[in-house]
Amino acid sequence: MRHIILTLAIFPYLLFSQSDLNYQQTQDIQYYKNIKNGTKFNSYTTKNGLKISKGDIITIGRPFSKKENVKINDEFKNIVVGDVSGTYIHDYKYLNQKYKDEQVIVSEIYVTHEKYKGYKLLYNKKEMPLYVSIYVKSANKSDNISSFFGDSKKTILNIEKALIEMEIINPNAPLSREEAIKKLRESKDLMELDMMSKEEYEKLKKKLTPIIKQ
Repeated sequence: MRHIILTLAIFPYLLFSQSDLNYQQTQDIQYYKNIKNGTKFNSYTTKNGLKISKGDIITIGRPFSKKENVKINDEFKNIVVGDVSGTYIHDYKYLNQKYKDEQVIVSEIYVTHEKYKGYKLLYNKKEMPLYVSIYVKSANKSDNISSFFGDSKKTILNIEKALIEMEIINPNAPLSREEAIKKLRESKDLMELDMMSKEEYEKLKKKLTPIIKQ
């Protein structure tokens, strides 16, 4: 009887422990060895501290490319059309660049163990770290291009890679040198128009100078 009571007491805790996930847990073997592929979570906190929860609205960036210009046939590397859980990678339909800047709602957050790249014939896939996928739906189907093309549902295959390659916009991302210069110039214009005090400008200048000098 004691064992039954103890199990019932622990069970809700196990459920709760899987409601939220962070990057450190995805890399901790003591944690991820007990997690199955497809396990769903209510939220995920990324490596750089961005918390993404079910129901949040996130913005699609632009396809990753070493070239500055995006061509009409360019596709995203980390975002595919539809719900691809349980789908072979060969069947993925990668999202076209026309969906850049689209806002989407987080519907599901789930994990998968990374693919083993070693040479062992026998290995436990649960001993591989996790990566996080996010299933999303268009935030405004009635006004969005997704409604016309039928691509309102999408999967971000690996949210960490998507953020690094800016295919998903990180609202907490630090300013780049170019962005800092632009912001400082705009602030100087505002100061000269008496729409910003000199004290506010100097404070901002002090904050942005290290970024500009890097």
